[in-house]
Amino acid sequence: MIIQNKTMRAVALSLFVAVEATLGVLLQTVPGRAADACRFGSVILCCLFCLLFMQRSYAYLLTQLGLVCTVGADYFLVWSQPMVQLPAMLFFLVAQSAYAARLHLSDPSLPRRRVQVGTILALGAVVLVVTRLVLGANTDALAVVSMLYYTVLVLNVVFAAMRARSNPLLAIGLVLFLCCDTVIGLDMMDAYLPIPSDALLYRVIHPGFDLAWACYLPSQVLITLSLLVGTRKTK
Repeated sequence: MIIQNKTMRAVALSLFVAVEATLGVLLQTVPGRAADACRFGSVILCCLFCLLFMQRSYAYLLTQLGLVCTVGADYFLVWSQPMVQLPAMLFFLVAQSAYAARLHLSDPSLPRRRVQVGTILALGAVVLVVTRLVLGANTDALAVVSMLYYTVLVLNVVFAAMRARSNPLLAIGLVLFLCCDTVIGLDMMDAYLPIPSDALLYRVIHPGFDLAWACYLPSQVLITLSLLVGTRKTK
């Protein structure tokens, strides 16, 4: 780690959380590109803060890779004008693959590691087939990459939850990541299958603030902080 002193680590951690919380409030209240700057800046900050706790471990390298790819994804989704979805989803797919690798390498249970790999490969193949069957000739790279990404994310949540006692921050962070993407997916679905404005689901999706980022920013902070949690091996 670059910061060895416990007091300095505590100060850096407190400042990081305080700045991220401030950005979280600002992105909900300031308009236009200022809000985009807060969104993109919050993700960059997670990536930079992670550098302060650099270490020679697969967990660190894979988490840093995930955060770097997340910055890349959000550049195309948040900062680029107009947004470009395919490279963004490719970055997100690599990020979730990195977190899957972290979960795999940190798991002391060999049977569970085998199940994780087998499940990802099997469900990935099923998703490709189902996507082709449902979309037919409309199947494109964006649809395939998006479905694979979401599949890996869901499985990461499942396997992180199995070991939540050893690293609760990672498990909660991935759950919030999934909540963010689910909210975005439901919002996009509303364009094809309109949801009545008086329906509970509509009020959940449109609560009067940016619900997706209310989940997403904390998810990135928790995934970053998960490196600081002393893991206990649990089978």
